Amino acid sequence: MEHTHAPAGRAAGKSHHPPASVYINVFQWLFAFTIIELLVSFLPSALDSVKVPLLVLFAILKASLVVMFYMHLRYDRPLYTVILLIGVFFAVLIGSFLPFIQR
Repeated sequence: MEHTHAPAGRAAGKSHHPPASVYINVFQWLFAFTIIELLVSFLPSALDSVKVPLLVLFAILKASLVVMFYMHLRYDRPLYTVILLIGVFFAVLIGSFLPFIQR
């Protein structure tokens, strides 16, 4: 007995992988964001109040692209996105309270 696990709304046996052009486009965006991060990192330390949030923003953008396209979360069931976001929420929560716990 063969088991096929196709996402909801997709026929069994059909691939849900995007064409190679999508991966190339995502790679180009990741490369561009990395170059921008590199340039931002060379800003003077007097601009740290702007530099750090920008670097965090680009890190989040890059991580989102990787998770959505290279890890195929964009094409999977929404439940997987919810599970990932719950994990990220608790990681951020624990990380934000960790300095207070370690005192």
